[in-house]
Amino acid sequence: MTKKQFISILESRLAALPPGERWEFIQDVESHFVIGMQNGRTEEEIARELGDPFEMAKEALGDRYVDMEMPAPATVRRPSAIGKYAVGTGLFFCALVTVPFLAALWSGGVAIALGALATLLSPVLVLLDYIVNGTFYPAKLFLSISLIGIGIFLGYATRSAMVGLLSLTLRYSRWNTRLLKGRDAQ
Repeated sequence: MTKKQFISILESRLAALPPGERWEFIQDVESHFVIGMQNGRTEEEIARELGDPFEMAKEALGDRYVDMEMPAPATVRRPSAIGKYAVGTGLFFCALVTVPFLAALWSGGVAIALGALATLLSPVLVLLDYIVNGTFYPAKLFLSISLIGIGIFLGYATRSAMVGLLSLTLRYSRWNTRLLKGRDAQ
């Protein structure tokens, strides 16, 4: 990319800046080109060193940056009151299926967690059995020790299941909120 192309892109992208600030920024970039060419480098090398002019303009604009590809907020259509009621009604009927399904998934996750806890506590249960009944069976002890391994595995499965369920529930909730507020479901 040549100096002229680089500066042209910057000027077009920095149109939101006040003229004095834009002129100062462009002069700074041009001075990089002048100093670099005095040191024997080509315009293309200097442009590569400066980086992407689009990113440079985005950083210079900061909060004032507007993505040229996205529609302006004023062009986003908001649904009418009837549209909101229709969306709300649709979400209600969707929730009649989704909420019990999520509840069943959460019940399964809690069951896995309780199973993990029970298998991890199995040696304590064997000890309580010995105290209450007064009989000791080595097979019960060895079984409870092996159940600890299963409990550790279930503990990891519980963590993964709970993270997935929480993510799924939050995404469903956000989707409902986006639709009710009138934003496109993305």
